[in-house]
Amino acid sequence: MKNKNIRFFCSAAVFLTILALILSSMQHVLARKELEKPLDMSRKVAGFYNEPEDEFAVMFFGSSHVYTAFSPLELWEETGVKSYVFSSQQQPPWATYTYIQEALKTQSPELIVVECHMILDDQVYYADAVTYSHNDHLPLTWNKVELAWRSAPDLEGKLGLVCNFLKYHSRWSELKAEDFDYDPRQLRDPYKGFVMLDPKPESPWWGQPDISGITWSAPLEEKHRYWLEEIIKLCQEAGVELWLVKTPSNLPEDRKALLNAVEELAGQYGVPVFDFNGAEAYAAIGIDQNYFFDRFHLDALGGTKFTRCFARLLLERCPNLSREPEDTAWAADLAAYRAAMDQYQWPDTP
Repeated sequence: MKNKNIRFFCSAAVFLTILALILSSMQHVLARKELEKPLDMSRKVAGFYNEPEDEFAVMFFGSSHVYTAFSPLELWEETGVKSYVFSSQQQPPWATYTYIQEALKTQSPELIVVECHMILDDQVYYADAVTYSHNDHLPLTWNKVELAWRSAPDLEGKLGLVCNFLKYHSRWSELKAEDFDYDPRQLRDPYKGFVMLDPKPESPWWGQPDISGITWSAPLEEKHRYWLEEIIKLCQEAGVELWLVKTPSNLPEDRKALLNAVEELAGQYGVPVFDFNGAEAYAAIGIDQNYFFDRFHLDALGGTKFTRCFARLLLERCPNLSREPEDTAWAADLAAYRAAMDQYQWPDTP
């Protein structure tokens, strides 16, 4: 009887292993891919896992406001500091927490920079297009399971985020060659997570809000406040310095009041907050409406200008960051990046 039980459990284990491998392969085929530039997030998120261990001294996290604002290759050329933008569309703070957890598995950053845009939001749950965008490209780990449980309001939604075969099983008729060739282990982003948004010949302008007189605070949504504190505690427990930033995004008055609340909370933990909005900040960076892709996001040239400005702050505040200014692989990526940037014409102003 004992031998029969052992054979049964061994057979069950083999069966479940084979089933898991089959389902995993099917998930890779059926899952939605984002491989078309500039928003090739499959390459930018999944590709991060193929980077060398302990490669990055600085890591950036957050929503689209961070991946359009920080150019790691530009930062490396200016400072010799290696970095990566590990972000996703509309990444809420509970997803940022998971992304930091995942990054700390293979990297030992000396500084983590979190962009605040989504901390200032008030939604507790987001549409599938958002939640799947920050879950799909993560490997199946316990961190991903926990993120799924935080991201969906019901069991069906949670399970779909863990096993996206449940979401995409009807895509059979839409499959293309790239779906079958897709292998996340082969992905790599030469721009290190930066998204180059094409400058527009004439950028529309909605007017820059005057936030200079906004000194009061508005209460943060409780879930967002909670996960901001968890991010701070995670970084402090890991012994990593944390900066919170608000990149140039024409911050309206109500968001400025919420950002003031972030500053108050962060101040309790000794975490600095840097706000790069307002007329004075734009002048220091050297940007105006000609450097915005839309009302809230910098274009490729705006991201370049902002990164150069941030590089000066980084050297001033963190002069002892690890630097590797001589690296042939990074130099090759920089050359390709420069060639791509050369297609753009710089505005005459400011």
